[in-house]
Amino acid sequence: MKKHRGKRIIIWAGVFLLLLILSACSNSGGNASDVQVEESEKTIQYTTIKGEQVEIPAHPKRVVYIGPTLGDFLVMDIPIVGSNLIHANHSYYEGKTAGIVDVGHPGDLEMILTLKPDLIINSYYNADAEQNAALSKIAPTIPFNPALPYAERIKEMGNIFGQQKEAAQLIAKFETQSQEMWDKLQLAEGETATVFYQLGKTLYVMGNRSLGAIIYGDNGFAIPPAVQKNIIDQKGVSFVEVSEEVLPEFAGDHLFVLIQDNDDESKTESDRLLQRSPLWGTLPAVQKGNVYVASAEWNTDNLLALEQLFKELPQWMQRP
Repeated sequence: MKKHRGKRIIIWAGVFLLLLILSACSNSGGNASDVQVEESEKTIQYTTIKGEQVEIPAHPKRVVYIGPTLGDFLVMDIPIVGSNLIHANHSYYEGKTAGIVDVGHPGDLEMILTLKPDLIINSYYNADAEQNAALSKIAPTIPFNPALPYAERIKEMGNIFGQQKEAAQLIAKFETQSQEMWDKLQLAEGETATVFYQLGKTLYVMGNRSLGAIIYGDNGFAIPPAVQKNIIDQKGVSFVEVSEEVLPEFAGDHLFVLIQDNDDESKTESDRLLQRSPLWGTLPAVQKGNVYVASAEWNTDNLLALEQLFKELPQWMQRP
């Protein structure tokens, strides 16, 4: 009896020891899995606008942005450590770029390297392939299209930074502000507008990008046929230079004239240049007083500008 009982004790002890070993292995395996999950969450695979797969940080902490729409990143609280601040010299950037290092235009590689970025977003990826390749050696680099309408840009940024919910909320916010602005202006159905950009003695007509994206947005002005045909319908065309002879063709019911500076002297010079054109005074918009001169700094739809633009634009139209 004692001999059988001893055997039973030995067997149960062996089973118990085996269970302990299996339990330890199971726990060990679980910990390893947890580590793998944590590691995988540190980076994500991102498909760029060029269709390439790039491994980027899941939560970037030090971002360098090279491009003209820094305001988007500031509004979305992206941790920008460096940017080409040549585009951030407008009034709505005042006090917003403290702590951001100017990396030059289009970007000094040594300066960027010293910032130790964990992600670079490059809007000039098509302009200089060698520069883009060099940036990719410093940190994962994403090509970015700043010419997209703001809603599309913000969606893309939400995907990059894992802020899809925040991006959707921002888009909804600005769509509401846009609707409120157009409700106040109460445009007649089919009422058209043209955005002119005056650079020295040269006059350009803008399409549906930058300020045009706001002017021709939902519930906004209708697009003059000549603007639609010669700019918007033409792939890769954002603006065209216009001569005096075709002014009547492009001019809508309202004319927004953007000039390099917004001081009184610049406005006066702008008026003089336009008044030299015999055809300018014959335009219905001019005769009705529907001409609005504003600073070229507002030729944008970046979010930082939009926060003020929806208030600024009605004020332009109310000026005597």
